[in-house]
Amino acid sequence: MTVRPTVLEDFKTLVREQGMSDDTVIIKKDKGDCVPGEQVTEPTTRPEPQRVRRNVLPTLAAVDVEGSGDDTPLFNGTEACRAAPDTGPCFGMLQRYYYNSTSMSCELFKYGGCLGNQNNFESERECLQRCRTEAACRLPMVAQSCTGQPLIWAFDSSAGLCVPYKKGFCQGNGNKFYSKSECEEYCGVVKDGDDLPKSN
Repeated sequence: MTVRPTVLEDFKTLVREQGMSDDTVIIKKDKGDCVPGEQVTEPTTRPEPQRVRRNVLPTLAAVDVEGSGDDTPLFNGTEACRAAPDTGPCFGMLQRYYYNSTSMSCELFKYGGCLGNQNNFESERECLQRCRTEAACRLPMVAQSCTGQPLIWAFDSSAGLCVPYKKGFCQGNGNKFYSKSECEEYCGVVKDGDDLPKSN
């Protein structure tokens, strides 16, 4: 079976419109008609090298980058954490978190699986660690009943200490830390024996 030249040209035009070059179109060699019961022996020559699969998703930014490093855009927290959640054009239903800069908390949304924006995190922990600001340390401690959560810590701004929540309760805003040391480091808790900075 042969391909009519007009069909081949139409297909190559479609390929170009999708951002690919003509050399990505491969026409297999015509080996004649297939006759049932007839066995065709393949010549014992070297096998043709196989092409590597290409990533056909468009890149987020068409920037000429020098070198051979990863071309994934760097995370820009200032812009990314203020962006509205973007499901992207694909039809997946992946559960992800986005940072809500108004409530200063990470909330669930359904991600389609491709493109979208950088305000898209696989876990609430990653979302908080990337996006919350120091203002989170001044947020009130809002206990919510929850199950299956690890021990959660919050900063008590009136006492100036990081305190744990009781088992079965967790924090509902960005004043939520997954360890005491993370809370103390983030909120600048001065430990006993630490000297306060002296002014000149």
